[in-house]
Amino acid sequence: MSRNRIIAVGLILLVVVAMFGIATVRGRKKVVRTTEQIQAEVGTPVQTAPVEVGSINDIVPVTGNIKALDSATVTSKIGGKVSAVTVREGDSVRRGQVLVQLDPGDSQENLRQAQAGLQTALARLSQARTTVSVTDIQSRAAISQAQAGYDSAQANLAKLRGGARTQERLIAENQVATAKANLDNARANLNRYKKLYAQGAVAEAQLEVYQTQFDVAQASYNTAKQNLSLVVEGARSEDIRQAQEAVIQARSGLISAKANASQNALRREDVRQAQAGVAQARAQVALAQDQLANTAIRSSVDGVVSQRMVDPGQSVAPTSPLMNVVSLRTVFFEADVSETVLAKVKPGQTVDVKVDAYPDSTFVGKVKSLNPAAQSGTRNFRVRVHIPNPGNALRPGMFSRGAIVTGGTQGAILIPQDAVEERNGQNIVFTVAKDTKGVTRAKLNAINRGLSNSQFVEVNPPTDVRAGDTIVTSGHEALQDNDKVLVGG
Repeated sequence: MSRNRIIAVGLILLVVVAMFGIATVRGRKKVVRTTEQIQAEVGTPVQTAPVEVGSINDIVPVTGNIKALDSATVTSKIGGKVSAVTVREGDSVRRGQVLVQLDPGDSQENLRQAQAGLQTALARLSQARTTVSVTDIQSRAAISQAQAGYDSAQANLAKLRGGARTQERLIAENQVATAKANLDNARANLNRYKKLYAQGAVAEAQLEVYQTQFDVAQASYNTAKQNLSLVVEGARSEDIRQAQEAVIQARSGLISAKANASQNALRREDVRQAQAGVAQARAQVALAQDQLANTAIRSSVDGVVSQRMVDPGQSVAPTSPLMNVVSLRTVFFEADVSETVLAKVKPGQTVDVKVDAYPDSTFVGKVKSLNPAAQSGTRNFRVRVHIPNPGNALRPGMFSRGAIVTGGTQGAILIPQDAVEERNGQNIVFTVAKDTKGVTRAKLNAINRGLSNSQFVEVNPPTDVRAGDTIVTSGHEALQDNDKVLVGG
């Protein structure tokens, strides 16, 4: 039984009780009267409302849920024991905020060991580089010295094998000629002074001076002749053999110096190995740093914790799910639209959304997209509605009702939804007015329904219902045309 019918019956019963009470008080005999008799006398009790003129939208009612486009499952990259959980379900979190902290003790120790290994590797590399540098300097000096000795030995051997050059021979001959001239001059002077000494013209000391000059000139002449003889004769065979031996020894020394230098290439390999050791040690440090950083498990999105699955003291394995975080900035309303009204729904249309959690609030969104395929079983189509979320009031999972505005009418004749009744396949309403005797009576009016919403129905022409008419909203279920009514009774 509808609410309006219950109210009408209740009003009738009140009238009956009142009539019965009056009869009893007066001491009259109890009279039982029918509802029809009472209504015929006082009129059928009804509630009314004025017919209005206003705007009405054509809506498609839908139901669905609030969902989030962006959500994340927080997991751990490493295993460990949970030392702290900083948030609970429903808490707002920021991107990068630490949500779960694992015990960092082992990771910190691993990092210290890796850093110590890096310092050791760097020391080895420095030592290897120093050894190579010093050895390079020594090797280059040894090779340079050996090369110079070898070049000198070869030059000396070539000189001995080639004999005196023409210039050397000319110099030696000139030296002999000069010495001969000096000797002849000294002999002439000595002979002259010998005669003078014999005559007693000069002292013996003067004679001795010229004798000494002669002896020196004679020695110089002999030396010049011997030097010329050596130049003309050339090097001795034993000198050449000694020079050859010197060349062989110098070549051996050069080969040895170069061999020692080639050994330094092995030391450069030590440097490369040391460099590889440093690179490996750096990688170990980076890995240890990552592991330490991974003990602080952070949120990858701004949002709200929708599910917490871990508590302090628990041990977690890598990739274990710890929390679910949804981004409230990406929430949307997902609803189902019947295939019978699908053609009326278009992207960009306004949608008034209400959720049970906020009965006094309406969230206004717009149709974002429609799924081109129907849901199996229901033959409904999913529609996604973009909806602002001021203050992050909307949360994923909230049941919602929406009204998609697909059109509207301005200046429409509007009557309350409760006033419309269907009889014999026709929509009717009752207006009330006083007849010529001042009795308020109901008038049955057939109407053509237009747009409607939860409150009003648009009345389309042709119709006798006009703006300002008084229309029955309650108690019309048993009314007939021209029935007497009790307005507000």
